Amino acid sequence: MKPRYSKAATKTRVSVWGSVMRWSLALLLFGAMGSGGIWISERLQDPQSFPLKVVQIKGDFRYLDRKKLEQAMGEQLRGGFFTLNVEQLHAEILEMPWVAGVALRRVWPDTLLIRVQEQLPLARWGRQQLVTMSGELFQPAADEIPVGLPQLEGPEGSEREMVSRYRAMQSHFDVIGLRIARVQQDLRGAWIVEFTDRSAIRLGNRQVDQRLGRFIRLYPRLKMTGQGRPKQVDLRYTNGFVVHWEQDKLNEQSAIRPIKRNGLG
Repeated sequence: MKPRYSKAATKTRVSVWGSVMRWSLALLLFGAMGSGGIWISERLQDPQSFPLKVVQIKGDFRYLDRKKLEQAMGEQLRGGFFTLNVEQLHAEILEMPWVAGVALRRVWPDTLLIRVQEQLPLARWGRQQLVTMSGELFQPAADEIPVGLPQLEGPEGSEREMVSRYRAMQSHFDVIGLRIARVQQDLRGAWIVEFTDRSAIRLGNRQVDQRLGRFIRLYPRLKMTGQGRPKQVDLRYTNGFVVHWEQDKLNEQSAIRPIKRNGLG
């Protein structure tokens, strides 16, 4: 005699088996996805899978040696498109003295774009350093220091003030055809300016702008006196100045032209 099954029991067994099949299929899918994820991760971590084929360096370089830049990068350019240590490479490039800033960007599928901003020196600072127009100091190798830069000398921490003062002074001296070779401020705050023609002025540490303006006004007249080239002008008097003349390389004389002497400063 065959067993008899009710319709309710049959439906229950079908429902159970359906649930088991759905869960089994879900587990298989999740397993496949997990295996695929591990495989993809391993592929991304393999430098040979997505190698960097092109490295583009962009920037306007006047002083920065591109070969030295490439050599500095060479040790860090290990890895593929996804495995390259961008932060470390960024830090390595930024350590170079002539580099002011750097930006790196991956370009799919095999390119690394590097934009480098070069330091722009305004003047020499001390014996071995250079200073930028913003007053930032940096120190390249001695044989990389450009020739012909003016010299700035001042107390530690006065870089920005010195740069600002130099630029303002040079704009005034341009009017009378003088180029600054050296600007010095000593610990007392006194200023000395030397020019490329080997002449100089002493401005002291008081009323510097007024004394500078006085020199700008008087310089054309000094050149017309017929006494030769003014070698040094001492403006440390309230209403006067002292001129040292240089008629030629072998004959040097001094002349004093005070208006009113009220002390030096």
